[in-house]
Amino acid sequence: MQLFPKNIKYTNTEKDVIHYIEHHINDIDNLTITDLAKESHTSNATIIRLRHKVNCNGFKDLKVKIIKERENNHYLDNNVDFSFPFSPIDDPATIKNSIANLYLNSVTVLRDQIDTSKIMKAAEMIMDSNRVFMFGVGDTGITVKSFINKVNKLNIFPIFANENGEEDHIVRRVRPNDLAVFTSYEDYEREFGYEINEAQQHCQTILITSKPNTIYKDKVDLLITIPSEEKKKKVATFFSQFAFEYVFDLIFAFLYKNTIL
Repeated sequence: MQLFPKNIKYTNTEKDVIHYIEHHINDIDNLTITDLAKESHTSNATIIRLRHKVNCNGFKDLKVKIIKERENNHYLDNNVDFSFPFSPIDDPATIKNSIANLYLNSVTVLRDQIDTSKIMKAAEMIMDSNRVFMFGVGDTGITVKSFINKVNKLNIFPIFANENGEEDHIVRRVRPNDLAVFTSYEDYEREFGYEINEAQQHCQTILITSKPNTIYKDKVDLLITIPSEEKKKKVATFFSQFAFEYVFDLIFAFLYKNTIL
C-alpha cells in the first residue's frame, strides 16, 4: 500500500499490522484500534507507533487514509511497473498503452499523496526570500531548471546552484533571508550532504525527496515527500522526474496565485 512506504523501517509487529490491513482492507471500516490489534495479534501501542511513522494524526486519520487508498485503487492499474513500464519485445501499441498507464497511475498516486499544505508553505517561503538557490543534479537538475524558467515569467529569479559546479562556493555565502531548495529522488545524502549541513546553519532550507527517513529530515525547515515508486535499477527516470514536475507545477500554481491576487 502507498500509505506504508517501503523505505520506512518497520518492526516485525508493525509488519503484522500492515499485512493484516493489506489482506483485510475491506473490513477496516468498522474496526476500532482495539479490534485491529486483536485481529492482527499485536497491540494498541504497536498501531500507535505505526500511525506515527506514516504521519497519521490518530487512528481515525489512519483509517480514513486506508479507505481513501482502497477507493482510489479501483482506478489504478496495479500491474504498472514504474521502473520498467515496457519491455524491449513489446509491440508499438503495447508500449504506447504502457506509457499512458504509467502516467495515469502516476497522476493518481501523486494527487493522493502529496501534502498540499507543504506545497503552499514552499511557495510562501519562496515569495518571502530575498534569494532562492536551487540544487539538483542529472535529470533532476534539468527539471529544476525548467521550474526556474517558468517562475522567471512571474518575476521570480531563482539561481541554479549546480551551474558550473559552484554549489559549494554558493552555499558558504548564503544569508539569513535566503532560501536553499534541494531536490533529489533518494541520493541527497551523497549529492548534497555537505550543502544541506552548511545551508541549514545560515538560511531556510527545503528538501524534496522520496527518502525522508534519515537524520536530514530534522535538519531542513520544510520536507516535501514524494512517493517512492522507482527501483534503483530502471529503464529511465520516468516516475521520479514526473513527480518532481508535478510538485514544481503545484508550487508554480500557488506562486502565480500569490502574484496575481
